[in-house]
Amino acid sequence: MKGEKMRKEILPSAERVRMQGNNPDIVISEEEGLDAFLKGAAKEERPRDLSKRTLKSLELVALRVIFDIAAFLGAARFAYWMRFEFTFMTSRFPPAKIPEFHQLIYPLLCGLPILLLFMKIVGLYQTHVRIRILDRLPRVIAAVNAFIVSFLVVMFLLKAEDPARGYLIFLWFFSILFIFAGRVVLQFAYSIAGADDVVKRRTLIVGAGKVGKALALKMVRHPEFGLCPVGFIDNDPLYTQFEEPEIKHLRVLGGTGDLRRIVKEYGVEKVVIGFSREKDEDMLNVVSECSDAEVECSILPRLYEVITDEIMIREVGGISLVPLRRKRLSGFDLVLKTVEDYVLGIIALLIFWPLLIATAIAIKIDSPGPVFFTQTRVGKGGKPFKFIKFRSMVKDAESMRPMLKSEKKHDDILWKVYDDPRVTRVGRWIRKFSIDEAPQIFNVLAGQMSLVGPRPGLPEEVEKYKEWHKLRLNVKPGITGLWQVSGRSDLPFDEMVKYDLYYIERWSLWLDIKTIIRTITAVFSRRGAY
Repeated sequence: MKGEKMRKEILPSAERVRMQGNNPDIVISEEEGLDAFLKGAAKEERPRDLSKRTLKSLELVALRVIFDIAAFLGAARFAYWMRFEFTFMTSRFPPAKIPEFHQLIYPLLCGLPILLLFMKIVGLYQTHVRIRILDRLPRVIAAVNAFIVSFLVVMFLLKAEDPARGYLIFLWFFSILFIFAGRVVLQFAYSIAGADDVVKRRTLIVGAGKVGKALALKMVRHPEFGLCPVGFIDNDPLYTQFEEPEIKHLRVLGGTGDLRRIVKEYGVEKVVIGFSREKDEDMLNVVSECSDAEVECSILPRLYEVITDEIMIREVGGISLVPLRRKRLSGFDLVLKTVEDYVLGIIALLIFWPLLIATAIAIKIDSPGPVFFTQTRVGKGGKPFKFIKFRSMVKDAESMRPMLKSEKKHDDILWKVYDDPRVTRVGRWIRKFSIDEAPQIFNVLAGQMSLVGPRPGLPEEVEKYKEWHKLRLNVKPGITGLWQVSGRSDLPFDEMVKYDLYYIERWSLWLDIKTIIRTITAVFSRRGAY
């Protein structure tokens, strides 16, 4: 009976594999697919005996709660000062009455557990997954919004005295600001102390093949997933040792028949089933033994490239299907992105026009030739347009291109020269900080480009595109994009395209804002620039 139950649990994944076929539409980012799978794998956690990991988890939660309470109290006091004591505010918006601070703080203290509960609901007290700093802001906003609404509802039902609505507006704003800042300070303190703010679970990988190795590398390189690989089990492993320094210490610990012994000997808390040459029956036995040993078990679908952060599974006659997102923007999303481009483009131009003028003068003084470099690039729908940027090379640099040796990787479409002798002194400087890309704001305002999107390709590059590469042409090219903040010029072309397709299907206004902020960080760190 137990084997039959496990078979029902694993079959939907197998059916999903068979239903997908070889549609090139499914080729999204393997990196993002594995990221999303590992995030999902880290979400569920079974209660276990009190251990060092449990104690550390309690310590982390306690420290976060202390920081959040301190931040909220600080926000409450600062909001009171702004509304009732700050002369500039009181003179222009005089309050009907000025309550004592304790009259406001006591009800808020009574409602504080509700705020902490909402913060738990949105995942701010997870200890097995590290949330990116920018991804915390929407969660903090959601928790504070829910708290303020709940507080007002309770006050209304209790027919309590007017809670000073003007004060609550300031409290709402400063609670978000202080709590978010407190979390940033806490993570910075962990970073300075060289400590880890996630609790890692010892993870065993089934399948010592290419995907198993990729999973192990992901776990080691991204501790935010909270998964620590201890080794592999495989009856017929492709790899018995690894050359990558991060996982060089990992070994194949045995076969599937040794699972119980390995779980006990190595204190395994999670098992991830990747690809292997094992029979389906052997894999069902692994799932069953994990259940008996009270060890979590996750199964990686074969076509893991289709996985994004959120996936919906639909059933047709008992067969599970994973619908794929459209790789284009339409409707309200397209309108919103267009408005974003024009509004932020105009703001950027108003802010950076002195830098544009100074750069143009420096280029003109440094070397003979025009200030701007224009080139034909391929935009949305394969339509060519004139791409503009500051000239960073000597005059007639394009004619010198055949004499240079490209340093592109095998089968890579992009033509790359990491130490290009054609680059001028000013050009080398503006490239380091990506200032040469700034004139593309004019392409954005002309409707040819977007602030965030795929890299605009050259016509000769587009001619070499595979069919699934062409999906990136469904949106306007961008000045920056996910691939730039994830490695910039260091990524091979296929990886760039996978990031682009992931961006298209997961687009949101907040994703664009995060990408722009991360671009600024990447620019100042000069990571991947040349």
